[in-house]
Amino acid sequence: MKLFTPLTAAFALALLPACAQEAAEEAASDEMAMESMAQEPDCFVRGDLEGRLSSLESTSTSFGDVMVKVCYGAPLRRDPNNPDVTREIMGALVPYDAPWRMGANEATAIYLSAAASVGGVALDAGAYSIYATPAMGDWTVHINSVNERWGIPIGPDVTANDVGSFTVMPGMVDEAVDQLRYTFSDADGGADLVMEWEQTSISIPIRSG
Repeated sequence: MKLFTPLTAAFALALLPACAQEAAEEAASDEMAMESMAQEPDCFVRGDLEGRLSSLESTSTSFGDVMVKVCYGAPLRRDPNNPDVTREIMGALVPYDAPWRMGANEATAIYLSAAASVGGVALDAGAYSIYATPAMGDWTVHINSVNERWGIPIGPDVTANDVGSFTVMPGMVDEAVDQLRYTFSDADGGADLVMEWEQTSISIPIRSG
């Protein structure tokens, strides 16, 4: 039988401060990781923003342990080369039954700090891009695993990285929106991401995973 000698006891006691320090360091590391996840990531930009006709915009919200940020290029309804001309958007500049990047320039991106569902599609924490196929009726919204890319073309090399899709029914806004915009509205269990442009709006539910 092994004896627990005074020397062994002294050695064990000497280890206690080290163990406590290690536990404190691990707790601090976990806290830093959580704070890092809660910080808003920078929007991906390819090249220089100077001289672009569509500005880079973003919007964000948080609920529970989820922080959501959306980055998008915000095109104008007015012709940027001729401000006196108001362009027809849905069904014209944005054709029906063809994939659309839901913005301008880079792909419209969505960042999640924790697992969540977007349009009913379960996603892990991370960065994704979204694009839509507008139609006269329901739209199909696609979620893609690659966010750091130019928004077009949307061909087989892009769609191969789709991780899910869902449909939304477009609505109408009372007053025409000149510049495409995304906003968040509160909802039970999360938030709704609302896109508005011209007189069209769509709402995408985002909920805790």
